[in-house]
Amino acid sequence: MIRLHALAFVSILSTMPILAQGIGNIQAQARNGQVFITWDEKDLPPNATIAIYHDKKPISNIANARLLAKDILPGSARNWWKDSRSFNPNKPDPNYKPTGFIIENNAKPLDPNTGLHVHTVNEQTSGTAFFAVAWDKQVIATTNPVNAKQERVSPVWTGSEPAPEKDCAKGKALRLVLHGRGGGGVSNTNYTFFASKEQGWREGLAFDFKVNFRNDVVDIVPMDRTWINRFVKESADSRDHCNAINSWWFGYNTNINETTNTPEIVVDNYTQKWILAILDWANEYLGTDPNRNYLTGGSMGGSASIAFGLQFPERFAALYAMVPVYEYTWEGCSTSKSLTAARLACACGPMKTTTAKMTNGQNVLDYMNGRLNIANAKTDTPPIFATNGRKDASIPWNNNPGFYDAANKARQAFAVFWNDGNHGMTSQAPDDVKAWNSHIFKYALNKSFPAFSNSSDNKNYGNGTPEDGDLVGWINRGMDWTNLIDTNDKYQITITANYSGIVYPITVDVTLRRRQQFLPKPGDKLNLDINGKTQAFTMPNDAILTIPRVAITSPEGTTIIITK
Repeated sequence: MIRLHALAFVSILSTMPILAQGIGNIQAQARNGQVFITWDEKDLPPNATIAIYHDKKPISNIANARLLAKDILPGSARNWWKDSRSFNPNKPDPNYKPTGFIIENNAKPLDPNTGLHVHTVNEQTSGTAFFAVAWDKQVIATTNPVNAKQERVSPVWTGSEPAPEKDCAKGKALRLVLHGRGGGGVSNTNYTFFASKEQGWREGLAFDFKVNFRNDVVDIVPMDRTWINRFVKESADSRDHCNAINSWWFGYNTNINETTNTPEIVVDNYTQKWILAILDWANEYLGTDPNRNYLTGGSMGGSASIAFGLQFPERFAALYAMVPVYEYTWEGCSTSKSLTAARLACACGPMKTTTAKMTNGQNVLDYMNGRLNIANAKTDTPPIFATNGRKDASIPWNNNPGFYDAANKARQAFAVFWNDGNHGMTSQAPDDVKAWNSHIFKYALNKSFPAFSNSSDNKNYGNGTPEDGDLVGWINRGMDWTNLIDTNDKYQITITANYSGIVYPITVDVTLRRRQQFLPKPGDKLNLDINGKTQAFTMPNDAILTIPRVAITSPEGTTIIITK
């Protein structure tokens, strides 16, 4: 059991009225797998730190209680998401009026001058619970027990309308829309999620997101900012010189509230964890279809889409990434602000001089390396549709061809369009490429699809140097399919290729991914029919079913039928 020895000798003030200076009037309410603890504060020093304790019995001595959280600053009930000073302290809003967090659906905000901590109930804290708040030599404790249940955590609705009801989006697709590095500040959100201790440097951190209900899809737009109590002055990025930093939709140094210049850099993917928790909640509570979860984003958001899709392929049906980073290396960084490994270092630590490791010991740059992740994937990865610019000053071009090559060799579903443009090049893409943003909805986790490789229509992406390769080009542009049948004894599909300017014929290798029912074993003898011409086919030893050099001679496409 964790103890805070410096406070062990103090007596408990229970819920006495607030003193001339200090804390008082503690309250605790349990709902939806969390306990919301509030208290009053008066004239606390700005650098005061507050700790939260738990016990199964009334707390008379915190030396015997469990420490839940520490380093909570005064005024923790203030909703820093609504305060522009949290993100840009050099440009305060003269019209700013502080407001508190909302901790219950359709309730009023808390007094921003009070304290708040949200504890996510776990195996150790479920059941009858008592809580205490400690500052300096003062401690206040609850006197009435709280029935704390370990159950699915629900975010708090903060919109002005009535909270959405359960299953209000039954069967709809869900799309995570991830913003770029410049976003995530003061925004018009309608949900707040209070994280567990596994989802942040301490438990109870607040994360905002917005839910947009559309006809056929629910868009969840989360905000990538984390409150860390301080400015990250050691960061080379001025955007981290505030109390609420970006995490690259990934995570950060486990010691970030004190310093990222740690002798050993240990990093946890905190942000990925709370985003996945929101995904689970939406599938369960809103009723969205778990087989149709999608990812989209640009820049940092596109980079995160690549990472999420390859690290959690069982969760996402497909993704669309605009100008993403695929591989995090120091090569190609003309300045410390290049969006490569240097960006991760802002929240992780001095990774150029010290190896950063995940909490499980894996190298952070390997964990975030899309080239390695798609090359070594043990399962079908989500189809990736992406755009890149050869003159993108933020995303060095020289890291891209390695990923393109790895995706093609892995026979995973991937399509990309590039031009000689900059970071905003996606707006210059052809209409059929822009349509990838909606094309992703054709895919589902419980439906098969074809992956294309070695297409004769692919252009030359070169070796990564400015002078090598086509200035405008693509991989697997216009590739599609119709008439898919996936049964125990038969697999049928028509492969098409079409975009303005395409020249037939083309050839392409077709790999049948996410097969649901047609699952022959390695070595099984099959019949392969391509446009009415039948031949023998043996299921490969790796169980990856690829039909090589399929010819497409017209917009009508080519039909493939495989039977046992």
